[in-house]
Amino acid sequence: MIRRATLFVCSMLAAGCDSPKHPASAKGPPGTVAFAPGPAASGTKSWDDDIGAVVATPAIDGVAPLFFSRDTAGSADLDVELFNHDDRVLPGKLHPVDAERACGFRRHALVTSSGANPAPNNWSLALSPGIAAPFGIDGIGELLPRDSAKLVARISRLVSAIPEDSASAQFRGLPVVVRDAWRFKLADSTAIVVAVAMRSLNVESNPRAQFFTMIAEPDSSAGADALRNAFSESQSGPEDRVEGADLLAAFRLKGTRPAVALALAGSSGLQVEIVERTSPGVWKIRWSSASLPCAQP
Repeated sequence: MIRRATLFVCSMLAAGCDSPKHPASAKGPPGTVAFAPGPAASGTKSWDDDIGAVVATPAIDGVAPLFFSRDTAGSADLDVELFNHDDRVLPGKLHPVDAERACGFRRHALVTSSGANPAPNNWSLALSPGIAAPFGIDGIGELLPRDSAKLVARISRLVSAIPEDSASAQFRGLPVVVRDAWRFKLADSTAIVVAVAMRSLNVESNPRAQFFTMIAEPDSSAGADALRNAFSESQSGPEDRVEGADLLAAFRLKGTRPAVALALAGSSGLQVEIVERTSPGVWKIRWSSASLPCAQP
């Protein structure tokens, strides 16, 4: 089940743009990055046409979605396909309305399914039609208790093996807690694990948290059930301002490379990322929206 209670506090829509690619850690495995959300740097490409004309995700309490668009001034309705953790999509339509003056690029919108009916409550991502084909996703809560415990242990070991950096120093040695984990299979039956783990520093005057988002693949060289870290990023900050990530959907972009869409909430705002599998064992950020500092509560 997607954790949305604190993530989508913004009930607005936002224009999208690529943020600068996060630098890979010199010490970490391929795809390791430190999450530092922020607006796109001047001169960066404003949109990735291969992801279609729109990326949208629901806000909390059924209010207007968060919306990143190739056409930032457009007001026409947009056809979309609605994704969740199932292996099928639902056709829908997105209806942009007037911009909000209180926050740059912020706009209201409505999303409906086919016809004039409201969109279902369990959609998590909207993309342009034909852009992606979904993979079915299983949550860790759907596994047998024994399998769930084994998966948590493997994820915890992978997180503990991530090289420390200056932002991690204060969390060194603290226990790793796996908050969420999901699995899906590629067309060749390769099992992909996406996980969110955290470490907490419970200082009364300044409680802080560090979140890790990880994509892992099987590591046959280390045993039948072993996993290897194919992508990871971390964010840290005050415990009440850092919420970690949610897995919105997993899919094949235009029938080729597998990818996942992640929603991240941090001290600098809300952000959506599309992370793509560039080769076996390597996932990299393909597209990252601008963050929305004004969307913070």
